[in-house]
Amino acid sequence: MFTKFNTKIKTIIALSIMAVLLCSCGKNEEVETTQEIMTETTQTVIATATDAPPETDEEGFVVTKDYVTTISDGVNVRIDPDDGSPIYRILAENVELPRTGYNDKWTRVVVDNTDFYVETSMVTESSGKKDDEETTDEDEATTEEEEIEKIVVIDPGKQGRANQGTEPVGPDSEELKECVSEGVNGTVYDTKESEINLTYAKLLESELKNKGYTVILTRDSDDVNITNKERAELANESEATLFIRINMNYSNNSELCGVMAITMTADSVYNSDLYEESNKAARRILQGITENTETDIQGIFESDGFTAINWSEIPVVDVRLGYLSNADNETKLVSEEYQEKIVKGLAQGIENYYSYR
Repeated sequence: MFTKFNTKIKTIIALSIMAVLLCSCGKNEEVETTQEIMTETTQTVIATATDAPPETDEEGFVVTKDYVTTISDGVNVRIDPDDGSPIYRILAENVELPRTGYNDKWTRVVVDNTDFYVETSMVTESSGKKDDEETTDEDEATTEEEEIEKIVVIDPGKQGRANQGTEPVGPDSEELKECVSEGVNGTVYDTKESEINLTYAKLLESELKNKGYTVILTRDSDDVNITNKERAELANESEATLFIRINMNYSNNSELCGVMAITMTADSVYNSDLYEESNKAARRILQGITENTETDIQGIFESDGFTAINWSEIPVVDVRLGYLSNADNETKLVSEEYQEKIVKGLAQGIENYYSYR
């Protein structure tokens, strides 16, 4: 009896174990099947989302609402997405901007509550949480040990009477150019360029002196005879750390207007070692002018054809403040109110150059 009872117990236990194993196998198969279905569904959703084309607007820009930061100094903010469009402002490195759209070439950003455009290659995506008081690495003011003397030579371009003799366009050059011209005259008020250059130079001299600068003028009257080479040599022989030339522009195209800065080229055979600092000063000056006036900015023109620039041994910028061939430009240039704004912009740009070089 006892043996038969044990046999029945063993049989019941064995059947129970088999039942449990069979149930477990079914559940595992069910779980695996469910996981496969979920995985396939998730992959389908991800693939669908990835393949969906980004939303674009009527300009063909990918629509976005985030932030970008400039990755270089001297980023041009243009009115339209075109290389020839007027420049609204010039930005330094590490400036954060709201972005509303982009394509391979242009990025649409918001400046002063208005849409403008910068080159996509000049910005990178950012968090939009930059601390307003954070100091950028490139724009940190120099320490006292790194500060340089704020001594500026200002050259009012041209003179009352031209010197039609010739001089080398640069050191060791066989190319000769006229020593110095008397400049051009305006189309509306017959403004004499040599005189208005001197007016702006003296105003800038006063503005910089009020800021504690030492300023040297290459001429303080129209009745002089100083060649372009001699003007550069005067700057070289002084202890100046920046050479600013003040000139006007003129064109057969009476529609042209705005401010332009001129420096040497990066591979100048005369003074390419000054290119980086000269270009930086030019950018700062143009930026200062844009922040103080509503004039058009034509950007920086690089050339090795200007005698006074080629002979310079210190950073040099030739600033063309406007076109005397443009009626509206000339009218502004002779206005005392406009002169005050331009000079404040020039001084601010020079100040920023020394503060952030």
